[in-house]
Amino acid sequence: MACVSKALIIGGGIAGLSAAIALSRVGVTCDVVELTGSPLGASLGVSGRAAEALDELGVYERCYETSRPFSPDSTVASQHDAAGNLISAGPQRPQWPGAKIGLGVYRPDFLQVLADEAERLGASIRIGFTAKTIDEHANGAKVAFTNGEEGLYDLVVGADGINSRTRDMLFPDAMKPEYTGQLSIRWMAPGPFVEGEGWYLGPVGRLGFYYIPQGEVYVPAVIAMPELKRMTDEEVRELFTRLLDSYTAGPVVELRKRLTPDAKLIGRPFEWILLPEPWHKGRALLIGDAAHATSAHMGQGWRWRTPRCSANASRPPPRCRRPSTPSWPGGSSACGRWSRPASACRGWNRRMRHRRKTSRC
Repeated sequence: MACVSKALIIGGGIAGLSAAIALSRVGVTCDVVELTGSPLGASLGVSGRAAEALDELGVYERCYETSRPFSPDSTVASQHDAAGNLISAGPQRPQWPGAKIGLGVYRPDFLQVLADEAERLGASIRIGFTAKTIDEHANGAKVAFTNGEEGLYDLVVGADGINSRTRDMLFPDAMKPEYTGQLSIRWMAPGPFVEGEGWYLGPVGRLGFYYIPQGEVYVPAVIAMPELKRMTDEEVRELFTRLLDSYTAGPVVELRKRLTPDAKLIGRPFEWILLPEPWHKGRALLIGDAAHATSAHMGQGWRWRTPRCSANASRPPPRCRRPSTPSWPGGSSACGRWSRPASACRGWNRRMRHRRKTSRC
């Protein structure tokens, strides 16, 4: 019998559901608990290794059906100035044999595809409560939930995001997320396709846009804000309006016409964290943003999650060696395939610290 036969996954986001799919495929019984209700968010860009990971998880085709495919001649990665003049055509889309076409997915629909596949494979997904305590015992990790229930698990996976409660339980003295000096504003603009998809750099910040088949145009924006400030909805709207008004480019002017007083804007500060190794303790481990959250530039944050989880779909867990500490071969010294190589962590850490310094200039 395998070391891990029953797993608890705390967090029903991208990392958690991807882990549930991967573990379920190799015969592990998975319980997923998610504190919040319906998924929030806008759109996500999926390309390169991330698109291939969705294929490995068996969900690429379903995601393709409800998303915006990015053909090789797509302009969504192009760069323009505030007047609309082309600065750079952007990088070429991957075209190697077997490469998957990049997708622009609507996050709620994307999460539904992942949840459907996890449940099809036998995973249980419950919403409205989370783990309260995790206690190590000789025969498993005993978890008490906020709804009063208890459970015994061979493995506990903390996939509950950048503000992870699981991380606080496992490593109460761990570092906290840090502000990067930038604010993200996302808007799902109603209406048809707008010519000129890509990114536009202006005096206030930068924004990009692309159309998705849900009948909306996804508009992400990034604005430098050296000091962290919690902004009201009105302040976010005022800043975003000022950003749009700073452009004379025709496509952005067209989008500005669609901004109504009741438009829903998602304004969030970019934060990051890279938890020092190890990312595991006893039978519990952290994945995704709970362990290594990047800022969400061009979807790079979530792309660390799905490929890491998909690696487990192709290789089954080992036979029992050390019941007290589940492990997987072929990964880094910290926690097997659930973590990035230490060299990658160090390089990413240096880049993020450099970004934080330059963003304040």
